[in-house]
Amino acid sequence: MTTSPWLDDIMHSCLPSSPVSAAAFLSAAISDDSGGEDRLSALSDDLLCNVVSRLPVKDAARTDALSQRWRGLWRGTHLVLDDSHLLPDGRPMDWSAPAAAVSRILASHPGPFRCVRLANNLIDASKEDALAEWLRLLADKGVEDLTLVNRPLSFDVPVQLPPSLLCCGASLRRLYLGVWLFPFTTGLPRSPDVFPHLQELGICHGITEERDLEYVLACSPKLETLALISNYCYPDRVRIGSHSLRCLLLWHSLADEVAVMAAARLQRLIIYCTHPAEAGRNINVKIGYAPELAVLGYLDTATHVLQIGNTIIKVAIFHSYHLFHNAGVTNVSPNTVVPSVKVLALKVRFRVSKEVRTLLTFLRCFPEVETLHVMASDNDTDYYDDSGEVKAGDKINSTFWQGVGPIKCVQSHVKKVVFDQFSGGTNQVGFLKLVLGRAVLLQKVIIVLAGPDPIMVSEVKRKLQPLASKRMWATKVLDTTSLEVRGRASGHVWRYSRASDLSISDPFLS
Repeated sequence: MTTSPWLDDIMHSCLPSSPVSAAAFLSAAISDDSGGEDRLSALSDDLLCNVVSRLPVKDAARTDALSQRWRGLWRGTHLVLDDSHLLPDGRPMDWSAPAAAVSRILASHPGPFRCVRLANNLIDASKEDALAEWLRLLADKGVEDLTLVNRPLSFDVPVQLPPSLLCCGASLRRLYLGVWLFPFTTGLPRSPDVFPHLQELGICHGITEERDLEYVLACSPKLETLALISNYCYPDRVRIGSHSLRCLLLWHSLADEVAVMAAARLQRLIIYCTHPAEAGRNINVKIGYAPELAVLGYLDTATHVLQIGNTIIKVAIFHSYHLFHNAGVTNVSPNTVVPSVKVLALKVRFRVSKEVRTLLTFLRCFPEVETLHVMASDNDTDYYDDSGEVKAGDKINSTFWQGVGPIKCVQSHVKKVVFDQFSGGTNQVGFLKLVLGRAVLLQKVIIVLAGPDPIMVSEVKRKLQPLASKRMWATKVLDTTSLEVRGRASGHVWRYSRASDLSISDPFLS
């Protein structure tokens, strides 16, 4: 497998941004009204070091030349090392140039480094010794925030990170790794002292064995966010057991299983653009012990098999009219519901009858949802390998929606519904009517079209105008209700930074 510009873009859009800007500059020029006094140099050492710490490392070193007062200050400052600030301007890219500069800086500065971002180096077998030396120096100098990305010409033979990566763990609080083979951890002692302060871990487009991921979780007592970004089947089973983890993200990846085994503090489980390892297979999404799980999505009715506790949530399909009233309904018991979930996002092909029934079944498993996001994927034919046409066997009886049984979250808790990628299909409108006609606490419905075309927005508004009538709503809070139709602005996509931000109660697009 080789890297591609598309994968590279996804990975780099998820990496932490540099805390300093290359546009920053420092001048000791004396203004005309200062009476010739250099007031900046008169500041205390602490304040001057604070100034230097906000500069790119190359400019921080140049402060030596400002005056005698500044000389040597940069060596006592907690610097930010970002190799993008070391790239030559206006000249062809020489991938060896930043590597040489990084080696010089790490060797000459005594540390500590509060942030190191190395994402512009080509590390192959000939540079493995230099990589090991970098990690040794970073460990010695107490790096707190490390982003380390390789830029190989091919991913067919990935470079394995040396075990010295684990030596950096004593000081690390955030770690993002891109395009590496994770160090083998078999036989290494498990201890909370390996990553005692690590709070955020991102593994991007790399290879990590299941046992090595388990090792990291066991050795990270303060880990709050774990992100697997553009990973392809390594690990193919993501099984989470953690006392500290609050947010788990699978972002543009391939996997066969996502299992929350025991995560007492987990608040958010994000599965986005993540597909089974092979076409025609499913992803098993298992929710075990997660009493604080509040945000979940996107559950995909086409490819996800949901398991709660020891029970696989099955969708039964019946054909007689009598049974058709409750088609797709599995028996819901206290052991097959997750009442902690307040924000739920689902992805559905409404033209496929089995997926509509799966949607209704999934909803019954989360009885206290307050904000419901539904993304229609009827035009998503690339991955599912179909023509996008409604098949005869997928047509839903005209009386189907009237016969749908009770759905507790809709009837008792849902306050807001966001319907994304809405196209106005019969089943989409049928589902919308179902929600409007049953949700007694519903206050806001947002319909988002796939594009910004104002003609299409006007057409959908006209089609849905009857649903805006208050007599179509079951809600008891009529004074605050609204139904809004809008087109998606060009370039408006769901960002990893939003999905992973725990300060945002509802991270999904709305």
